[in-house]
Amino acid sequence: MLEAGEASSRRVLNRHRSAGAFGQLTLFVCGLAVLALAGSWWPVLDFYGQLQTQILVVVAATMLAAASLRLWWPFVTSLACVMALGWSLYPYLVPPPRVDAATESGTPLRVAWANLRNWITGGPALMRLLDSETPDIAILTELSEHHRAAAISAPGYAFRTSFPAGSAFDLLLLSRIRPSEVRFDYMFGADFPVMEARFCPVEKSSACLTIIALHAPGPQLPEAAVGEPAVRRDGLLALAADRARRRLTAQDHVLVIGDFNATPYSSVFRDMLRRSGLADSAMVPTEKPEWPQPTWLSTWPGVGLPIDNALISPGMRVVERRLGPNIQSDHRPLVLHLRLLAP
Repeated sequence: MLEAGEASSRRVLNRHRSAGAFGQLTLFVCGLAVLALAGSWWPVLDFYGQLQTQILVVVAATMLAAASLRLWWPFVTSLACVMALGWSLYPYLVPPPRVDAATESGTPLRVAWANLRNWITGGPALMRLLDSETPDIAILTELSEHHRAAAISAPGYAFRTSFPAGSAFDLLLLSRIRPSEVRFDYMFGADFPVMEARFCPVEKSSACLTIIALHAPGPQLPEAAVGEPAVRRDGLLALAADRARRRLTAQDHVLVIGDFNATPYSSVFRDMLRRSGLADSAMVPTEKPEWPQPTWLSTWPGVGLPIDNALISPGMRVVERRLGPNIQSDHRPLVLHLRLLAP
């Protein structure tokens, strides 16, 4: 009888020890959740704000493990953290609202953005994108000499900018519509341009369309994890937002598109929306809603990030917003079909 009591006491002691260790793990992952939520608003914690989806996966796994082990206070704590992160991420985890088709505005304008990952892909990847999507306007980044022949010979494009000289952050514009003006802003150096292309007129719209494109550099690691701001990235995004605001004030339709190296639930993205006066194309009502998917490492569930983004001005209707074909890059192309309604 005494031995049975001792065995029972040992089991209780071991369970308390397990609960204590698991409780520390729960507090740690919930601490990450708090940092991720704060990073949506405070630039110094932006690194964690970018990783809300990944942290949600970790916290949810902790919650399920606590439930299976019948550790109730870790379960309740992690459940609260899951609910808080889920509330923050909910708009980015469900399709946007559906809106009725506006057929009176004619054929939608097809725009494609693609990060070609330098030397990893080549001309066939570029041609696969152009052949499958037939974009009216294609904006490309991370090109190498492997893409030059395909970019120069792609049929149907009446206008193309000069082939990039070598920077992974440079841009190439291919367009079936000849722009009235194209300029590159090199405020942050020759390797980090912001492109601004203006089309006047476009289809039946009485207003001009301005497309601003960029490939922003990512934050430095591991410095970003300890509060080191991504100064160059944030500066490029702010420059693009300010240029968009000017064109919006001039009554243009405006599209800002590119590899922002920032997710839509980060503080820098929120600041970009505020500065530009534009809306996230993934959130506005859409004629053909799609489930949101990450553009970078999109085939890795719970790991990929939606860092290729597009912002639109009022008066632009999203017909369709989706990922393009797999071109063997670590990024999937971003494809938009847009209607230009009232400026």
